[in-house]
Amino acid sequence: MLKFELNIGKIKSSYENQLKIEEDFIINYAKRINYFGSVVVSNIESHNLLKGICDVAECDLVMNSPKLETIQAVLRKGVKKVIIPVEKIEDIGQKVSKNIIIARITLRKTSLLNNNLIDLKAELKEEVNRVVSYCSEILIDYDEDLTLDESTVLAVIDYISEFIDYPLTFLDTNYKYTELLEKKGVNPFIYSSEMLEEKEMLKIFTHALDFQKLEGLIPTIVQDEHNQILMLAFSTQDSLTQALIQKKGIYYSRSRKSIWIKGETSGNYQMLNNIRYDCDQDALLFNVRQEGVACHLQRYSCFGNKEFELSDLYEIIQDRILNPVLNSYTSKISKDERLIIEKIKEESNEVINYTNDENLSWEIADLLYFVLVLMVKKGIKLKDILNELWSRRNYGN
Repeated sequence: MLKFELNIGKIKSSYENQLKIEEDFIINYAKRINYFGSVVVSNIESHNLLKGICDVAECDLVMNSPKLETIQAVLRKGVKKVIIPVEKIEDIGQKVSKNIIIARITLRKTSLLNNNLIDLKAELKEEVNRVVSYCSEILIDYDEDLTLDESTVLAVIDYISEFIDYPLTFLDTNYKYTELLEKKGVNPFIYSSEMLEEKEMLKIFTHALDFQKLEGLIPTIVQDEHNQILMLAFSTQDSLTQALIQKKGIYYSRSRKSIWIKGETSGNYQMLNNIRYDCDQDALLFNVRQEGVACHLQRYSCFGNKEFELSDLYEIIQDRILNPVLNSYTSKISKDERLIIEKIKEESNEVINYTNDENLSWEIADLLYFVLVLMVKKGIKLKDILNELWSRRNYGN
């Protein structure tokens, strides 16, 4: 999987002679990156900006000087993992779950003088042994003035693989070794001295894929934003490029032998959220927002009907509040926060005093409904609650 650097300090310094960089500009850049891969944020001070980035993209965070309270705070904002230098991991790792820690090992220029790879192997083994109990992933980066050749990159990967079988990410300056890293099962961490244009990210993404196994075709699984599988299609390099340019579900029709836009005739378009490829780079996963139905038999999915999710209820409540409907109980009660809170108190009491399992399910459903009404009214998203639970799950022992 591709990971792209989002260095807030670097972006701001690049535009220092222009007007103040607005947060929306950075958030939109993160959203563009997320079509192609995840975001690795560094040099950020604003937690509000961090939350905005996490709302639109998969996000890890570089923390050069990690503090426990800060880790908990950024997990609540939606950060999935924190990247910590190896020398600072042990103390932190004893107090938070290893599931959220990526150990950052930096190759130093002095370690690679005279191609002394034997000494380098010993150093890497020592550092890996030092952090193996406190992380779930390894990031290899290197000094800015250090240039690695292909043989050294391969040697480092092989050395690390001898010591540990954790997921490995490798700094890829100016996407020089992206294809090589992917073939070795390593995540490329794309570093560029400037902000990347979409056409550059598209080139990096498509070049990593293997279009040869099926003579130019790649099987493409399509899921909605709630992860329900919608359909199976095929992509070519041209159809994939068009999908990423137009941000739509665009595929290749084997029967018509041409590119087709989903919904062009039916009106059931798919708006693209992101695309990911699998570990062998020969299958794709499209995440889309489905308009109408995905199946030609007028089913929501080619594999069955639409599954009911908590997010569906949230969206219905949100619509009733934003677009009040006559005689709608939700539209009516949402006007008065005091009434919502009274109903939550009432339903909480009903849950506590349940009479049997069936009655308990009924009362929990009532309570959950009123809690969701309050959430929507206060602008709290389901994702905010999941982030809070993720933070609690991984912070502390």
